[in-house]
Amino acid sequence: MFSVAPIFTNITGDVHIHANDVNVVMLTCRTDSSSPAATIAWYRNNQRVHNKATISQTVGQNGGIVTSQVLEFVPTREMDGQVVECRAEHPLSKESRIYSSVTLDLICK
Repeated sequence: MFSVAPIFTNITGDVHIHANDVNVVMLTCRTDSSSPAATIAWYRNNQRVHNKATISQTVGQNGGIVTSQVLEFVPTREMDGQVVECRAEHPLSKESRIYSSVTLDLICK
């Protein structure tokens, strides 16, 4: 078995949303192919967000595994401008941690 760390992560989803205590922000973090599969952790303003969503794994390039996970939350006006970050880590090397981030741009009344 070979060991390859992921090189990048990508966050997709709408960060421009009306914060009305009803609308839900859905962000998806996806890594590129790695072996073994990368782990994903979410942070908002450098605070760990505990996410119970299932991690999805699919076959990637060169026999590696692409890992993804969705983060869902109802934003509040206090979250406007906060940074949401997805951190992926290769389980065999703490030095191979990578991340991507988005800034919430919420529309508030």
